[in-house]
Amino acid sequence: MSVRIEIPSSPKEAPPPPATAPVNDTMRRLQIGIAGVLTVLLLVGMAGLIGDRARQSAGGDMTAAAEVKMPGEEEKTSGAPLEELGVQAVSPSSKDENAATPVKVPQAAPSSTVPDLEPDPALQRARQSNQ
Repeated sequence: MSVRIEIPSSPKEAPPPPATAPVNDTMRRLQIGIAGVLTVLLLVGMAGLIGDRARQSAGGDMTAAAEVKMPGEEEKTSGAPLEELGVQAVSPSSKDENAATPVKVPQAAPSSTVPDLEPDPALQRARQSNQ
């Protein structure tokens, strides 16, 4: 038989405080949340400014490109649009120079098997003896 003896606690000891978040922790979470919201607002504002500037610069380019050209003032082109872009034609002699140079393709050495990939003879004998 076991006897349990309880000793009454002294009135000086207070019960433990309830498990609530300290004020510092709550304030820190609030500060982090507010900082996050302000960061998102800042990023959205910057994106709006960048978009407005892009629209303004695109609008300015459109007005410059939309100049009215009078008929008869057309520029005469040479009929070769690639030459206008600065692309030079390849002469047939330069093609022949490239074709005349021999291309050496490395040839693999003739070999029936690779020594590292040959089966182990001892392993083959062991398999045959087990059958």
